[in-house]
Amino acid sequence: MSNFSEKHDKITVHLNELYTRHRTLDDEVKELYNKFASDEIINRKKTQKLWIKDEIHRLETELKALG
Repeated sequence: MSNFSEKHDKITVHLNELYTRHRTLDDEVKELYNKFASDEIINRKKTQKLWIKDEIHRLETELKALG
C-alpha cells in the first residue's frame, strides 16, 4: 500500500470517529438541556464539540489537499 493511500485511510478512519463523537456529544447536550443540568456541564460538552468540529475541519482540509 502506498504512503498516500495509508495516510488517506488513516485520516478517513479518524474523521469517521470524530463525526461519531460529535453526534454523541450533540445528543448528550440535548439530554442535559432536557434534564436542566448546570450551565457549567453543558458548556463543557459544547466546548468539546467545538474542539472536535475544528479538528474535523482541519482533517477535511488535509484530505482535500491530498486529492
